[in-house]
Amino acid sequence: MSPTLWDGQRLLARRIRRDPRRGEVIVFRVADEQPPHRIKRVAAVAGDPLPDWLVPAPPDVSHVPAGYVAVAGDNARSQDSRHMGLIDCRDILATVRCAPSRSNG
Repeated sequence: MSPTLWDGQRLLARRIRRDPRRGEVIVFRVADEQPPHRIKRVAAVAGDPLPDWLVPAPPDVSHVPAGYVAVAGDNARSQDSRHMGLIDCRDILATVRCAPSRSNG
C-alpha cells in the first residue's frame, strides 16, 4: 500500500477540541524525539479493542483506555503504535483536513 502522504508535502490541518475519530489523520507531538511531531492515521479509539498488531500490548489491557488512541502508518515500515504505544489525546494537535495531490510540475 502506498503512503497517503509523502515527504515535503504541504498539509492543511485544523486544531480539534474533541477526541479524534477512527480513520482520521492526526498531527501529534512526541516528547524528546526529532522530529517532534508525527502524522498518522487513528486506528482505534477509546473503548475499541486493542488492535491485534499492537504487540506487546500494555499488561491487563484489552481495550483502548479513555483519553488514548492507537495510530497506524500507511507504510508498513512506518513508526506507529507498534513502536510508540498508545497516544495520549492531550498530545494531539490537529486533524489533517486536506492533503493536496502531488503535482507533476
